[in-house]
Amino acid sequence: MKFSIAAISLFALSAVALPAGVVRRGASAATVSLISDAEGFRADYYEIMGHKTIGYGHDCVARKDCDGIQAPITDAQGTEILQKDLVGFEQCVCALPNAKDLNANQYGALVSYAFNTGCGGLQQAWTGAMTSKNFDSICSGLPTTNTINGLLDNRRRKEAALCSTPTTQMSGC
Repeated sequence: MKFSIAAISLFALSAVALPAGVVRRGASAATVSLISDAEGFRADYYEIMGHKTIGYGHDCVARKDCDGIQAPITDAQGTEILQKDLVGFEQCVCALPNAKDLNANQYGALVSYAFNTGCGGLQQAWTGAMTSKNFDSICSGLPTTNTINGLLDNRRRKEAALCSTPTTQMSGC
């Protein structure tokens, strides 16, 4: 049974209705791909922890938009919903100390982590490293952080790989 942890993270992120033309902070295509691969796609509604969910772990109960989504959805619709969902998690990353100094790949890895664990999990795990600007410790620590007894090992390795990939592009925070 595939279990999407995204629902848990949506509970941790307060359910905020986002306006239609929301401007994203700019998680890269690599970040969106990492998250969509890790979450998996479901065109029809399914339940996680009693919440109606669709696409790439979109909790429409928390987002209060179940009535506006006609299932089944296409992969393109799922990606569009995911990108809107990412806005709140991008904001969580940008709220961390020194987030403006992250490069785009470090930022993307933390957006994926926040999408998976929620903003509270992100803050708990990485505020210290962010405060001291020890970004390398985040990249090296991801594979062993909040893996849920190995369930998330693959995802954390992918986040660490993205985090460790050099780039001159900055986070956009």
